[in-house]
Amino acid sequence: MTENRIPVDEARRLCEVVFAETMGAPEDVTTAATDVLVDADLRGISSHGIAVLPYYLDKWQQGQIVADARPELVSDTTTTRVFAGHRAIGHFTSRYAMDAAIEKARSAGMGSAVVRNSTHNGAISAYTIQAARSGMLGIVATACAPHVAPLGGRHGLHGTNPFSYALPRPGSDPLVFDLSTGHSSAKLKDKAVDGRLPEGTALDAEGNPTTDPADLKSGWILPVAGHVGFGLALLVDGLTAALADSPIGREIPLVHQTDGPYHGSFFCLAIDPEAFGGAGAFSTRIESLVEQIEEHPPRDPAQPVRWPGQRGWDQAKENRQLGFPMDARRWEELLEELRQFQVPV
Repeated sequence: MTENRIPVDEARRLCEVVFAETMGAPEDVTTAATDVLVDADLRGISSHGIAVLPYYLDKWQQGQIVADARPELVSDTTTTRVFAGHRAIGHFTSRYAMDAAIEKARSAGMGSAVVRNSTHNGAISAYTIQAARSGMLGIVATACAPHVAPLGGRHGLHGTNPFSYALPRPGSDPLVFDLSTGHSSAKLKDKAVDGRLPEGTALDAEGNPTTDPADLKSGWILPVAGHVGFGLALLVDGLTAALADSPIGREIPLVHQTDGPYHGSFFCLAIDPEAFGGAGAFSTRIESLVEQIEEHPPRDPAQPVRWPGQRGWDQAKENRQLGFPMDARRWEELLEELRQFQVPV
């Protein structure tokens, strides 16, 4: 494979052509989607970067994404807000909800928001980083279509249900953790060795264990780390769909089986350290923890112990200057996919 470097400006322009010029999204919505996708590529999360653009076009053409829709406030308390997403572009809706949570936290110490009827919102660590850049501890979660079978089950019960947190560090990049509670089909394909998926990651359509990548299309994926992933996935369902009074579990249709609402749901929480032991004290403790991690003796000297997100921030610094890597053939395939949607690339 030949590595290609995609300049950041070129990647941003491609996103703008897709969201604004093709889908007709407003400027602020386009900016939010572009920021989140390009940030994912910069931090090495290519599975959620610009390679996903054809997916958004497909769902827009089907009516599952409404490019010019905006979230609507449903209810409001001192520390909470509930929004109806109206199938708006998920990156904008999630950023909008986190802004609301941060606003609440500034006045009440903690703030949270949920969104019902949302759509795919990319790498959700973007929204915990958003909180951390505002000096807040951020926690977010997303629930989606039921492609993941529960521990011991035979068919999908809940989504991959990602969960993320970020810890602010004034003057430095935050600690950021992002976990999909279910195995990712795209990542499983990348991990396939000699045409076989890792054991214990997928089921075929009948619910039998499989290592055949072809079964990912009609079969089911399994929770990460067994009962751990299953338990966390249910927490995500509670924080998102249950709090938002949105369809939950198998009440949500599989994406390829409906042209109606996606029924995704989103949760975000912002916590102001100043309301607890004080922002200065919090920062001192976190920096002490970072120093302990960086000074920790590794088992392998060539593999130093890293804090969550450190590798991604290191990659982002390099990728901003050189452009982020993408296989040259995959880049041409992406452009061809976009042309099929009449995108003027």
